[in-house]
Amino acid sequence: MTRKFSTILILLIFVSLALLLGGCGQKDDAANNDAADVEKPIELNFVAAYVDAHPVTINAFKPWIEKVGELSEGQLILHHYAPNTLCPEKETFDSVVGGFVDIGSSNCAFTPGKFNLTSVMELPLLVKSAESGALVMMELLELYPEIKQEYSEAQLLWMWTSATYNLHTTNKEVRTLEDLKGMRIIGWGPNELQMIRLLGANPLEIPPVDTYMALERGMADGVLCPLAPVRSFKITDVAKYHTIVDLNVSPFFSVMNKEKYDSLPSHLRKVLDDTTGVEMARACGLALDQGAVNDSKWMMENGHTFYVLPDDERERWIQAVKPMRDEWVETMEKNGTKNAREILESAIELGKKYDEITGRGFVQ
Repeated sequence: MTRKFSTILILLIFVSLALLLGGCGQKDDAANNDAADVEKPIELNFVAAYVDAHPVTINAFKPWIEKVGELSEGQLILHHYAPNTLCPEKETFDSVVGGFVDIGSSNCAFTPGKFNLTSVMELPLLVKSAESGALVMMELLELYPEIKQEYSEAQLLWMWTSATYNLHTTNKEVRTLEDLKGMRIIGWGPNELQMIRLLGANPLEIPPVDTYMALERGMADGVLCPLAPVRSFKITDVAKYHTIVDLNVSPFFSVMNKEKYDSLPSHLRKVLDDTTGVEMARACGLALDQGAVNDSKWMMENGHTFYVLPDDERERWIQAVKPMRDEWVETMEKNGTKNAREILESAIELGKKYDEITGRGFVQ
């Protein structure tokens, strides 16, 4: 071997070793940097679905924000904002996708035509509590990727549902379908108006803020809505009869801007992953159910009458609104979801399963 060739060989070996060791060092540095403390806390804004005084904000959202701060050792800070602050409430999802909002939560119905498969949870008489609805929603996401796909523009953190919708009337107690005949019942959205019509009453579309005045002036005989708003909207001043039927719920989402989520160090992404999902879904449902319990207790103490619809009568109401379920399946199938009937049947069966675990949102 010539001296020249030996020199070249030694140089090649040296360069190769340098490149190899340098590459390993870079990988180690990247791993260390990812796990190391961030230089300064990462601050994210969180637009909530409820105002500061709402039970979900107090008992679910704010404890979650504190837990994220603790588990991240102060490296990840979430700032809570009420609806209609950083963005219009009905534009929350698009604002998250566009990066104007880091994390946002809102009612799925505020983005019509976007979450079509999710709307299975809006169908009547599926669950008897918000907690049950939240657990059904989370399991449907795992069973049917096509539902989760509806949120693919963002990072889906968790979902839940509203408290159940019940009937609140002014002049008489409603115990049967026959009692509803001829009554003028307020609905706050198209879904509720259709249910009221199928149940045999006359639907009136009046917004929440005007409901008290309509009832007080005798323009309507009742309203279909969850228990929680009846006190805050002063509906309890005029509607003293409450029929607990758990007619339906509304699904809600909590999503994060995908680029913002992906840009976080892995240990901070893990903090978000570990504190959201089913844990937060259940926390939201429990907060809503407990809010209904607290308000109904206050109402009973103030002379209100509650009637829980028996199972045999509730079955009659299910049959009355069944066309809405069939219509949903037909619409979804026309839109290309061939297993729409299966999704609905899964939601019904999961509702029965979780109702047994959670019980009713209303407690007498």
